[in-house]
Amino acid sequence: MFTLNLSGVNQEIWNQFYLYAKQGSRNELVSIIPQGFTSPIYLRRSTSDIDNFIQIYLRKEYEFLPEQPNTILDLGGYIGLASTYLAHKYPTARIVLVEPDPDNYIIATLNSRQFGNIECVNVGVWSKTCDLTISAKVGGDWGTMVREVSEGEEVSPRIKAMSVIDIMNFANMERIDFLKIDIEGSEKEIFSHSHSKEWIRKSKVISCELHDRMVEGCSDAFHNAINGEGFTHGKHGEFDFYIGNSFNSSRSTSEINCLTL
Repeated sequence: MFTLNLSGVNQEIWNQFYLYAKQGSRNELVSIIPQGFTSPIYLRRSTSDIDNFIQIYLRKEYEFLPEQPNTILDLGGYIGLASTYLAHKYPTARIVLVEPDPDNYIIATLNSRQFGNIECVNVGVWSKTCDLTISAKVGGDWGTMVREVSEGEEVSPRIKAMSVIDIMNFANMERIDFLKIDIEGSEKEIFSHSHSKEWIRKSKVISCELHDRMVEGCSDAFHNAINGEGFTHGKHGEFDFYIGNSFNSSRSTSEINCLTL
């Protein structure tokens, strides 16, 4: 297995590793040891895994959190890259990773096993308890879309789905310090339901990648649900997030302005 230690890697070596990771069989793994890690992170060759690693570990998409979170709910955990990044950065935080795709889930559990503060759950996120199946993969494995299965329909894979509140209850999570949502269009389903207000009000910081290009109306559903619930919009590079105003009120004006640049 090709293993790359990121400590002291130059651009030429990284380019060679990237090309190797983007080619070959998806049944083969490569691994990367990020700076500060003692164990590697595993990626599948010829998939979007390496691109997701770049987003999270090199571009640091989740570096914006304004304080130490105690509870993190990772909806759409993919192969565990966001959760492992956050677990390393916040070793005392409790992280629940939720991923519906069985193949992605296997790699997520492999990557998460070096962290005792990550719990992986192989379910989908929907507005209710039901069964789902994979309907499409847009742009690679990180674009797994799901749909609800009708009664009596024979499908494979058949994926159990839970609502956000049900997941919180299952995980004994009363509040969420950081709620990360990247569920490839299913956000329209969960934000359109009336009970979304319940878990929105239990969340301190929310980040949601919106996928109107996949499912029309995702942005409208999100903003209709979150508007009026006391959140302030923030931006980290091209990444949008929302902080509850009850949290903002305890911070200085200069700190809040930095978050919204």
